[in-house]
Amino acid sequence: MPRVSNEVVIVGAGETRVGKLPGMEAVQIQAWAVQQAAADCGLRVPEIDGLINLDPYAIPNSMFSSTLSEYLGLRPSFLTTVDVGGTVTAMAMLQQAVWAIESGHCEIAACVYGENTLTGRPPGAQGLAMRNLLGGEEWEEPFGLHGMVTPYALLAQRYLAQYGATVDDLAEVAMVTRRHALLNDNAQMKKPMTKADYDASRMISTPLRLLDCSLISDGGGAVILMRREQAARRGLKGISIRSMAMRGTHNSIAQAPNLEQLGMAAAGKDAFDAAGYGPSDMQVALLHDAFTISVLLTLEALQFAELGQSGDYLRAGHASLGGRCPLNPHGGLLSQAHVGGMLHVTEAVHQLRGTAGRRQVPGAQRAVVSGNGGVFSVCGVMVLEA
Repeated sequence: MPRVSNEVVIVGAGETRVGKLPGMEAVQIQAWAVQQAAADCGLRVPEIDGLINLDPYAIPNSMFSSTLSEYLGLRPSFLTTVDVGGTVTAMAMLQQAVWAIESGHCEIAACVYGENTLTGRPPGAQGLAMRNLLGGEEWEEPFGLHGMVTPYALLAQRYLAQYGATVDDLAEVAMVTRRHALLNDNAQMKKPMTKADYDASRMISTPLRLLDCSLISDGGGAVILMRREQAARRGLKGISIRSMAMRGTHNSIAQAPNLEQLGMAAAGKDAFDAAGYGPSDMQVALLHDAFTISVLLTLEALQFAELGQSGDYLRAGHASLGGRCPLNPHGGLLSQAHVGGMLHVTEAVHQLRGTAGRRQVPGAQRAVVSGNGGVFSVCGVMVLEA
């Protein structure tokens, strides 16, 4: 089973403000996030000797780890830029940090992502203005399939048809995450959402409405890792990475397997088996929610709900604060901010340290984090423990 480490722990987590950060570029936002994470654990930024990041999508910048390192004034002995897609990238960054620390390439590593996706897009642009390519454009765009919404809408259409689910199930995801975001002072969305609000939101790509789609956001997040004994010497409470697993199945949505054969179920089984836990042992779930359909598919792939029954699971209150396993207490990509899934990781750290404030899940000891890059192209699952 894919194991991570018993020796390296997460000791710091930091977030920038989210929403609109006018005048700030990606390197400034990532630097801010690293500074916040360092301050969170009482670390001086120059002590960081390992740096791992994701480069910006809106304005691609190669060698971005060295760009950020220079901006922060670091002289790291290990640095790299990682892009596996979505929250899976955050998991891959953590894995790289663990390997680098365990093998002696560095002692204190920062993992970070952030950019000005909202204020950095061209005037009048809607949605995510990606200037990098994903590899399938010449085969898809001539037929009107471009961007991210329509491919996820195809998954949603298949899900509704295959399991007899309804758009009301999608709405439940949007409403749960919005309720949670209202308890997060650092959330982009501040307005309550009703079912009537959801139904009135404009259709983007059937069956996905505006409120089924994640936010376009400026913002950043970072975490700091070091060896457990070093954390103990500094008096820091470390969060353990019990397990992590991935599965890649395709790139283009045209090559995607059937829903039940997407990689999330296999990655989840490996992650739970390696951790020695199951879904019933989790107190909080940080699940990829770039679109509402992502949550329905993931709840079932990770066996929180039976196939086609995620809507009932949500309506029963199991994913709400106070329920069996609260979903995205920070509001997620749908209502806090879309920062590449990095804030799913920082939220897991806050929850397991008991520092999440009004949205704290009482007694949270274990969290599952899921992500997918592309359109469930690469799926990842991680189990964290206090």
